[in-house]
Amino acid sequence: YLWLKADKFHESFCQDMSPEDGFVLAATQKAPLAGTFGDAITAPAWRKKPSWYQIASEDRMIAPENQKAMSARLNARKVVTLAASHALPQSKPLEVAALIDEAAVDVSK
Repeated sequence: YLWLKADKFHESFCQDMSPEDGFVLAATQKAPLAGTFGDAITAPAWRKKPSWYQIASEDRMIAPENQKAMSARLNARKVVTLAASHALPQSKPLEVAALIDEAAVDVSK
């Protein structure tokens, strides 16, 4: 399993949130199997399905340059850059919800 150390969680994962919120996220994190990151994907959904992407310009977990490359590779219909940490859904919930709503409307046409 891959865990972020609780004492480094706030500064590494959600530095744009309050220390109290960072503590809650650290205490409730669900660790993925570390081996998952090495698994081969044979049929990525983004090759056949439309995608939208949000870049977190203050992300300390995935470099924004890498996020830009990923969004270009999947040919995202829309890319939004937010001044936020890796914890976008928690730190920018309205902006995240707006992009999800926009995507839902677009694919339902």
